[in-house]
Formats: sequence, structure tokens, C-alpha cells
Amino acid sequence: MKRILLVGAWFCLFFLPKILLSQTYFKGIVLDADTGFSLPYVNIGFIDKGLGTVSDENGSFNFSFDASKLSSLDTLKVSSIAYKEFKLPFSKVVEQGLKSIEIKLEPEIVSLNEVVLTSTRRKRRNKNEKMVGYAFVGQLKNGSWEGEGALGGELVTKINVNKKKRALNAFYFYVLENTSDSLLIRINVYDGTTKNPEKKITNKNIIYTLKTKVGKVGIDLAPYNITVQDDFSIGIELLKVYGNQIGLILAGDDTPGVSYRRYTSQGEWKRYSKDALTYFVSTTLLEEEEDDELNNATLVTDYSTEQLLQTLGENEGVVNGFVFKEGEPLINAQIQNLNTGKVTATDESGRYSLQVKVDDELEFSYSNLKAEVRKVLETTFGINVSLEVKVVELEEVTVTSMVKQKRTQKELYEQYNDDKGIIKTSFGIYDKETTAVSLKILDESDFTGGVNSIGNLLRGKIPGLTMRSNDNTNGSTEIYLRQGGTIRSIPAAYEVDGLIVSGFPDFLDVSQIKRIAVLSGLASVAKYGTVGAGGVIIINTKNANFSPPPSGSTIKVKTFTHKMNEKVITEEEARRNWPDFLQELYVSQNFTEAQEIYNSYKTKYGTNPNFNIDATNYFLEFWDKEAFTEELVSTNLNRFNTDVNYLKALAFVLDKNEKYDKSVDLYKQILLLKSNLVESYRDLANAYINNGQGGRGENLYARYFNLTKEGFFSKQPEALQNVINSEVKALLDISENELDSSLSNFINQDNVKTRILLEWNDDAAELIFQFISPDNNVSNWSNAMDGELSESLLSKGYTSKDFFIYGNQTNWRINADYKGNKTGLATYLKITISTNYGAENKEDLIKIFRMDVRNVNRNLIQIP
Repeated sequence: MKRILLVGAWFCLFFLPKILLSQTYFKGIVLDADTGFSLPYVNIGFIDKGLGTVSDENGSFNFSFDASKLSSLDTLKVSSIAYKEFKLPFSKVVEQGLKSIEIKLEPEIVSLNEVVLTSTRRKRRNKNEKMVGYAFVGQLKNGSWEGEGALGGELVTKINVNKKKRALNAFYFYVLENTSDSLLIRINVYDGTTKNPEKKITNKNIIYTLKTKVGKVGIDLAPYNITVQDDFSIGIELLKVYGNQIGLILAGDDTPGVSYRRYTSQGEWKRYSKDALTYFVSTTLLEEEEDDELNNATLVTDYSTEQLLQTLGENEGVVNGFVFKEGEPLINAQIQNLNTGKVTATDESGRYSLQVKVDDELEFSYSNLKAEVRKVLETTFGINVSLEVKVVELEEVTVTSMVKQKRTQKELYEQYNDDKGIIKTSFGIYDKETTAVSLKILDESDFTGGVNSIGNLLRGKIPGLTMRSNDNTNGSTEIYLRQGGTIRSIPAAYEVDGLIVSGFPDFLDVSQIKRIAVLSGLASVAKYGTVGAGGVIIINTKNANFSPPPSGSTIKVKTFTHKMNEKVITEEEARRNWPDFLQELYVSQNFTEAQEIYNSYKTKYGTNPNFNIDATNYFLEFWDKEAFTEELVSTNLNRFNTDVNYLKALAFVLDKNEKYDKSVDLYKQILLLKSNLVESYRDLANAYINNGQGGRGENLYARYFNLTKEGFFSKQPEALQNVINSEVKALLDISENELDSSLSNFINQDNVKTRILLEWNDDAAELIFQFISPDNNVSNWSNAMDGELSESLLSKGYTSKDFFIYGNQTNWRINADYKGNKTGLATYLKITISTNYGAENKEDLIKIFRMDVRNVNRNLIQIP
């Protein structure tokens, strides 16, 4: 026994260290270089060396290899469908040691210029179905994975076909034995005209969980739109083993054929010239026929949508998403897995999460709304659903009287011109017939001719109305809807085209009034708070209120509401409200003094997001070249990594100072934090373009349009859709007739001259803007009520809006009235003025404003 122990000790002392030293460990994570999302099931290995693995569902990998079998001439290769290959020399791999590496794969660029189709004809498929390949189950030949099973190993067979174009419908193979619990496999289709499988025909991951123990397996290929016109090779690749062992044996065909095997990721292909696995494929021969019924222009891309869908969910077997009604999230909507009976409900944001498996059916339901059922596919990780109002048909019912059905906001908007009982307010469009409050509406057709004041327009038409005049004119400066106009009476407030006006609106030209509504009851003015204590008179002017034009026509409307005569504070006056540290910084005489001021306040305010943003902005503006500034920026880039408001404000500051390479990283973080928000895609795409990476910007816009077409986003507010479409049109320099109809509805056909882009960092901040023309006319816009449909960007969480100036481009002014946010911190507003927008000589001017003075109209910028 002692001798045995001595021999064992001697072995451990002399041989075990050599074995351990030869083992090298390589671990890390694979990410999308554009978005920062982790990439699942990526092939990682040394080329033709039989040493490799596959990243897991979260993009992570960790494998060991015998370094003595490799040399400085060997290369590690990382590859995935729809991404460029990444290569790393053996020496660099060894240098990593036990440190984790972050590998970023560059997406294959999708050029939108090349995929805009101006005139296409649909091709009809005939039903000439044909099975190709090897369908006989032989007795002697087979392929297998046994033992531990190397991830990334493949079993492939070449399929010979005649030179006709065909679609691949389904792939079949035969399992002789499967001792594994289950295996996750990928179906790969290769060009069959090369010596070994090299070029993949598939541009989407086809993932399948193999549980069959014995028998035929069929996998649907139809959803992947794979077509071939020559020989092709098809096979399965091992991605993951569930359970403790692997033992898979596939049948081979006795008919001579060619198959290929490799036993690990990026390994060397072995060719077997007389062996074919029992692989057969259902195909449809395609014959091209012109279809005269369809000749549409569409915007399409060939980007791998499947890869995008995988980024929407971290956990395999879990579906996440949102449930909406008319663009608003539904709380407590029910989602039931009809196969398993599991039920969940949406939270306060309309979000849900549910365990599923492939082929499960999910039912989305909500009281009084029409239920929808969606099927879970192999590539499904996110499902967003918009539920519609349920329509119930009543049979054998006699209707003796009919109550007017409540119309949607869109219907009210479309019928505004023709229905005199409709009024537009800052809280939406009201219908006199169906609103729950007392509402009196007067149309311009009800006005008495020759009247030149609002008071006289209403005189005799509104019960209980009294007036008090402070002058001898024919009008009135105060109108009372209740309390008889006594000393303690409260005069009515006024809302003009969605804007609450302080005092009597004597600036209005009575001849330009289209409609007036009066709210006098306490319940009807509750939304207005104390402002509406004396009632509210709502005025719609002719310039600012209209219904959409007939289909095919275009109009441009300037929504000026009144002449500019309000008190406006200057930027200098606004800065008097700045905190002490910021005021001191801006009056410092030199860099040393500024640095001392910063350090003196750092201990007290270092954990305040505003302090770090303001300091970064100041030092970049005045002391950009100092090493201290570079260190400050680097430090602040790594602060508050989960605070989207901070990240976006800091990105604004970097954009203003043309540090686009750094702001790109921040927009990536925001996309990771808000991956279900369309604006996150737009922000990162625009950041790439500003950083001179136009290809990546195009690629992200393409991703957005693909996901939208797949139904993964609810309908976007017109404001945000305008921003995206304006940028895509300018980026691609494409004309209107080349755009998909979903784009062209929003992009103005005229030659745009000056673009004003507003962006704010806090989605809970409320802002009202004024655009003052050279002749002192004012157009108002609020993020709490955008456009003619009164959409609220504030309630939907969107933070950007663009405007265009036509004609005279100079001497315009922009004011803002900041109403505050939920945090009490300052909001940061970024204004980008783009002159000659859409042309090669476009010039951008970026300004950042610290919005902290509330309820005051503040002058921000004047366009020269």
C-alpha cells in the first residue's frame, strides 16, 4: 500500500503539473457591436484544429484546450449568421489568461439604398412538390455524437438536384437512438457546389430542440424562405446538451452519396464520398409568372430578423412583451398559455412574462376587448399585442331608438370640419353628444355678423354669462360664467388652441375664430385645477384646427395663434437660478481656479447627477484639452449606469462638444436598458451617423423597420415617426415614390430647408414651446398634447420632436415654458438646428439648456 501511495505521489509531482500547464482556459461573452446585446449560439474555435465551442443562450462561453497542440500560426475564429467573422491570433488568446474577454461582432451592413424596390411584380408559385435527398433507412451506415459531445459539431449531407429554382419546405432525418434528455440543434444549409461546406445559404438561425428517441424528425423550413437553384448541403449542428450525457445515432442511407462531419466548432471538415445520411427535403419547384394584380413599391431588407428577435429575451423558454390598446399599455390584461394552462397578467407598464415552449398558443384577453391568440415559434422571444374593441352582433333585435356611439379620437379628428358639436382641447377632442360633462359649443355659423369681440359673440347665447368691462370699448375684458360677476367672483379662464392663456385673449382676431366651447360646471373643469375655478372658455381658431385633406392631396399649415406680446425672460436671467457651484464655474478666470471650485463642491454634490452633467459640460466647453477634463469625462461615463435620464443628458453634452465616439457608448447603454422602446433604436442609429458610421446607422434603421413590420412595436406617435422618417429620407437621399407607404405618409414632399430637432432627457418632463416667426407670429407646441390628434408624448415616454421652417429661414426665435418633472432635478434640453437639411451642405448647430426655472416663458435661441 505504501508503494502504491509513493507511486501516486510521484505521478502527481512530476506528471500532473505538466498536464495542467498544457491546459489553457478561454472564457468571455460575445456581443453585437452595434447594440451591445449578447449573441447566443455563436461558433468559437481554432480553425481546423478540433478545439472549440458554442456560446450559450446568454452569449457566454468557457472552454479549455491543450495549448501544446497549437502554435503561433493558429487562429481563433468567432462567427455567427449575419455577422462578420472575428479572428484572434493564438498568442492573444494565451495572453488573456483567466481574464474574461468581450468579443464584439460587427453586423453585416444592410444597405437600404439597395433594397428599396420601386416596381416589383409578385411571382406565383406553382404546386410542383418534389422530395429530394436520401430517404431510405440503411442497416449499416449512420452518423453519431457520443461521449461528452463537442459543441459546434456538425453532421451534413450533400443533396444533388437539377438546376431549377426551388423553395425548401421541410427537412427530415431519422433517429435510430437518442439517450440524451434532449439536444438543442441548429439546421444549416450550405451551397453544395464547393468542395466542403463553406458558404451558408441560411441567413437566419433555425433552432430546434430534439427530443425524439427513435423515429423520423421533421422541421418546418417554410418560415425561413430558403431557395436554391443548384446542389446544396444540409445538416444539423449541436448547440447545447440537456442532461448529463449525449448519445445520438442518426440513420444513413445505403445509396452512395457524400456527407461531411466535423466534431467541434470551427473544426476541420471530414469528407465521406460514399456515405449519405438519411436526410431528405420537401421542396417546391418555382416557376415565375407575372401577377398584374400587384405592382407595389415596398421597403424591404434582408437582415436576419431572427437574430434581432433573440435579443428581446434573455432566458430560453420565456416570452416577454407588452399589451396595448390604441397605443396605451393595458394593466391587468390576461395572458394564458392554452397548452399548459399557465396564466399571467400585465403590470402597471403593460408588460408581461410567461414560461413557454415551442408551438404553445398564447391567448391575450381583456374585458370588452377582442382576444388574440399567438403561436410560439422557435425564434419567438418577444410578442407585443394590441387588442381591439370587441364588436358584438345582436341577432333578432329590433332597435327602436339609437344612442350615438362614442367615437375614437381619430374619428373625431377626421370629422371635425363637418360636425359642429366637436371641440379640440388640451385634454383631447370632446364630442358634445357623448361627453360626460356639461358642454356648450358655438360654431362660426352661429356667430352674429359684424361682432368684433369674444364677449359679444357669447352674449345672449350662454345662460348665466355676465361681463365686466374695464374700458369703454364694445368688448369685454372679463367674462363670468358663475356667481354673477360680483366682487368675489372668479373670471373664466381661456384655452386657445390647446394653450391656457393668462388673462383675456384680446390678441385674437374674432373673424379667425372657428369654434367656441364653454365649460362652467365644477365637474367639467376639474382637470384644469384652480386655473379653471371660474369656468373655462375654449377657443379653436381657423388656422390651427382642421381635418385631414382628401386622400392624395397635400397641405401645409402654419399654426400661428397670436401675436407675441408676453413677458419672456432671457437666458442670462434664467442663469441667475443656477446653483452656486455652476455660477462660480462660469465666472472663474482660469483653469486652475475652475478646478479648485469643482473640487471644493465635489464632496458635497458628487452623487448628484446634475452636478456631474453640468461640470462635464463646463469643462468640455472651456478646458477641453486639459488632462483633468479627459479624466472627468471618463469618470462620469461610468456613473449612474442604470439611470437613463443621466445617460441621455450626458450624451447630449458629448454630442454638443462633438465627442460622438463616447456618446455612442452611452446610447448603447440606453438601448440595453430600454430595448423595447423605438426611440432607443433611433437615438443609437443617429449617434452612429454623427460619428461617421453611416453604415451602422442604416443597419439600425433597417432593424427598426423590420421589427415594426413583424409587429413587435405598437403604432408610434406621429411626432416620433416624423423624426425617424425625416432622418431616413435625408440619410438615403431617396425620393417620395421610392418609400413604403408607411413612411411616405409622414415625410413632406417639399424641399426642406431648416429642421429644428428638440430632444429632452427626462420622459416625465413637461415642456411647452413657442416658435416666433420674423413677423412676430407665434406657433405653440406641447409634449403633453402633440399634433391634431392630441397625442401625449409625455404619457407615452417619448422625448423627441422635429419641426421644419419653410420660406424665410432667418430671425426665428424659440421659447420654452418648463412645467417640471417628477424628480425635482433639472431637465436637459438639446436643440439641433440643421440648415439646408437634406442637402450636402447641411450644417448643424447644437445647443444644450439646463431647464430648471418653472412656469416662466424663457427665450432659448434665435435662428440667424
